[in-house]
Amino acid sequence: MKNSYYCKRLNETIDFDALKIFFCCATRTGPSIDAKENINSVNKIVKARELLIKRLDRGDIPEECVGCYDLEEQSKPKYQGLNFYKKVPKPNTIIVKHFKQCNSSCIYCAEQYISNRKIVLKPKKSDYYDLLPIIKNLYKKNLIDKDNLTVLFQGGDISVLEEFEDLVNIFVENGVKKIEIATNGIIYLPIIEKICRKTFVDMDISIDCGCRESYKKIKTVDKFDDLVNNLRKYTKLPIQVRLKYILVRNINDNIEEVSKYIELMKDIGIKISELTIDQCDPEFLENNQFKIPPHYYELYSLWEKKCKEYDIYPSLWSYLKEILDKGEFFK
Repeated sequence: MKNSYYCKRLNETIDFDALKIFFCCATRTGPSIDAKENINSVNKIVKARELLIKRLDRGDIPEECVGCYDLEEQSKPKYQGLNFYKKVPKPNTIIVKHFKQCNSSCIYCAEQYISNRKIVLKPKKSDYYDLLPIIKNLYKKNLIDKDNLTVLFQGGDISVLEEFEDLVNIFVENGVKKIEIATNGIIYLPIIEKICRKTFVDMDISIDCGCRESYKKIKTVDKFDDLVNNLRKYTKLPIQVRLKYILVRNINDNIEEVSKYIELMKDIGIKISELTIDQCDPEFLENNQFKIPPHYYELYSLWEKKCKEYDIYPSLWSYLKEILDKGEFFK
């Protein structure tokens, strides 16, 4: 008899991307179905997820899941035999990134393959599909774990997504426990003031520098002052704000810029800092291995020291820790 497997991500997640609907967080590599063919059928989406979970339960690992660190061996299958038709858990994590439009064009953007670096200045519909009808249908059919739901807004920048506020409102009306928003922060979002006392709001804002000139080089727009002003407003709200810094070769990967960034955080009053690396830079890849530049260790140490000095929590991306520990990262 084959070993049975369990995946926490698969048991919890539906990830609405532009071209595919994924059933874990491993975008572009995880198990998925074609969005265009299935987006109008909630039943197809839910059924595809259930079949994947039950396949693992039978020891049948999908090709996309082979070698994934999230797979756990089970001594006792949950859904085999007489229990095969037992209902699998409802998803408690919804990832919203069915749009790629953005009001900046970061040189490290991982979505460039699909967005073509187009800068959008006003809210518009997704170039791929509207998500609101699908979410409404999932709620109508009671196919979401409403008591434990977390929603992550990723993809492009939500400030230029036309249905963003409608999506936020339906989640809040149905008692969402947590909303995580990844944004560049260029445009202030008044809706955050409206919802922050009804649910937990976590904002992840990439600034990647500590001065206007570096910001223009990385973001390719001159909006540094707007962002700083908005950050000062957000810190007055009862929300969690994380300020992200992506090390970009030959632009902000130096002691001066990292120091400016931490000093800016201290001045604004932001208490969580996230550090990561531009993984789209081909210069770091050698024989299919990610080779970390030696001076990045100095920058990491400086960042950690400064965070401790100013009582800022240093949030280190798990994969980056692996890179730092090994000096390389298999891609």
